[in-house]
Amino acid sequence: MRALPLRNAMRAVRQRALPLAAGLVLVAIGCAALFALWNMGLVRQGEIDVGQYMVRHLRYTYAEVVNLDRTLEAATLAPTDERALALVSKAADRFHVRLEMLSGLSRGPMVEPGTRFAPLARALSAEVDALVREGIPLDERRLAALRASSAALVRETGDYTRGLEAEIDAALRVKATETSSAWLGVLGSVLALIVLSALSLALVGRNRAVLSQLRLANGRDSLTGCANRRGFRDWAQDLSQETAHDPRQAGGAPPHAVLVFDLDRFKDVNDRLGHPAGDAMLKRAAHWLQDAFGAGGIVARWGGDEFVVATRIGPGGLADVLARLAARAERPLEIELGGETVPILFSCGIAVWPQDAATIDEAITCADAALYAVKEGGRNGHMVFRQGLLDARDRVLETRAGLARALSEGELFLQFQPQVDVVARRVVAAEALVRWRCGRTGRVVPPSEFIPVAEQSGQIAQIDGFVLEEACRAAAAWRRAGVTPRVAINLSPHSFRSADLAERVATTLLRHKLVPADVEIEITEGVLLSDSDAVARSLTNLGRLGVRLALDDFGTGYSNIAYLARLKPSLLKIDRSFLAEGDLAMRTNIVEGVMRLAQTIGAETLMEGIETREQLAFATRTGCRLLQGFLFARPMQADAIPAFCGTVAHDPQAGTRVALAS
Repeated sequence: MRALPLRNAMRAVRQRALPLAAGLVLVAIGCAALFALWNMGLVRQGEIDVGQYMVRHLRYTYAEVVNLDRTLEAATLAPTDERALALVSKAADRFHVRLEMLSGLSRGPMVEPGTRFAPLARALSAEVDALVREGIPLDERRLAALRASSAALVRETGDYTRGLEAEIDAALRVKATETSSAWLGVLGSVLALIVLSALSLALVGRNRAVLSQLRLANGRDSLTGCANRRGFRDWAQDLSQETAHDPRQAGGAPPHAVLVFDLDRFKDVNDRLGHPAGDAMLKRAAHWLQDAFGAGGIVARWGGDEFVVATRIGPGGLADVLARLAARAERPLEIELGGETVPILFSCGIAVWPQDAATIDEAITCADAALYAVKEGGRNGHMVFRQGLLDARDRVLETRAGLARALSEGELFLQFQPQVDVVARRVVAAEALVRWRCGRTGRVVPPSEFIPVAEQSGQIAQIDGFVLEEACRAAAAWRRAGVTPRVAINLSPHSFRSADLAERVATTLLRHKLVPADVEIEITEGVLLSDSDAVARSLTNLGRLGVRLALDDFGTGYSNIAYLARLKPSLLKIDRSFLAEGDLAMRTNIVEGVMRLAQTIGAETLMEGIETREQLAFATRTGCRLLQGFLFARPMQADAIPAFCGTVAHDPQAGTRVALAS
């Protein structure tokens, strides 16, 4: 351009600069025009991304790799500790997330050919996932191999990052030199300042466009394509600004339904079928949410398996939103994962903004409280926010936090309620009942308060481990004291879905020098009705181990007789609710029917909830000899069981008199 004659240069200025700088180019003459055209060419060049953003990603990745390496190092010190497994699992999840983010970029160590990073990272991720699936105890040789792999990946990540930083420095130096040269002509004349002013205006517009594009990109979830939290906040801010400048909405923002969704059993799918299956499940769920609610609002992935939706309420009111949810509940989404059809079920809490809350953040809090209530009620449903749910959610969160403290500080303890054979005049077993005495308030928290919270939060696995360990410890102490009642242990459905339940029971028995017949595992009918292959395998393995199986609260569900015959439980526990049946003949027929069924499958029968002499007389008339209830004894400390066994052996009515006297 500088070799052109001045007239041609002026013509070129008019042809190129007029559309951009409007009438300002008319005042540009001579060298100022040449300067403007030369710099316009530079301005039109696209922004150079020399890797600045990639370095940030790599630094985060380096931190996660180092975290995984240190976690593996720590796990080698306690390979049998459940907490070590949990820490390794958490570090592996975080590391997997970083790899997914790197894989979604257009450049970098995961997508560039010839780098050692990608194969090292994928191999390490797969090996750590395999280690976590194997569970406790952690394989020490595998841990050592993983340490070596993670150390190699730390070095590779650092080398790659340093090389990229060197390239960035060189590119930026070249760019700085070119930019400095571009502005040398600015000092030549006042006319150049006028042209630069026009160029500055053009740059401002371009920067705004770039910022708008960056804002859009930063507001998207890379996996699902939905908005992320930042995108949701930007949408809410834009809506507020539109409302403030729209005279037709002087009364405030139009009403929106705010929905918080949570995928039910997502963690089970992730753990059982792997992270790719979990990702596919999230994408399928996000696609339905976009179809159902995206047109009238926004769908955002809030994190993990949680989504937040805000959709404008139309003329049909909230009923339209509820109808869409009800239709989906009747016909759940399904997805093929790992050769099986997996249903995609949602729990959903709903609030109306601004009716329920002044701000959309507060509306999300209200919807989240409704979501908590849905989960407590059994999942796969929806609930509209109402007053009182926030307090209920806060109580749940307080219980969850207190339970974490209770597990770490030893606030849980067991009590044992004897089960008496009234014919043989002896205590045949004692049921272990978990209790929690809050260290801050001194209050004994009922299991009905903290067990559902623990099941929802995943803390139930630690509680089950505590109950199994302490119950076996107590049974061993009784045998050293000269009495041999079995210990009956209640475990959560979570434990029965665990592949290593029988192995953990066997290890605990061996540690306390007990035989399988010393322990009785109680199962609720709800566990049987779950129709889970994992539960069936656990029950089969426990039966092979020789542990007695007792069916608790029998009659409150709908047991499959054929399944009972295959399971062959040692004991059927008749639920206490049958004692409340007002019709004596009906009550008698029910109990005798259960006893005949038990006899058919070779099981004993125990009647729970014996609290009065009339109930004792009824149980005796039906021929039920195994009884449990406050009439004989309230739950007691483990060290009180031997003395109680001796008392019952010498005086079969002693337990009754003690109960009545108290």
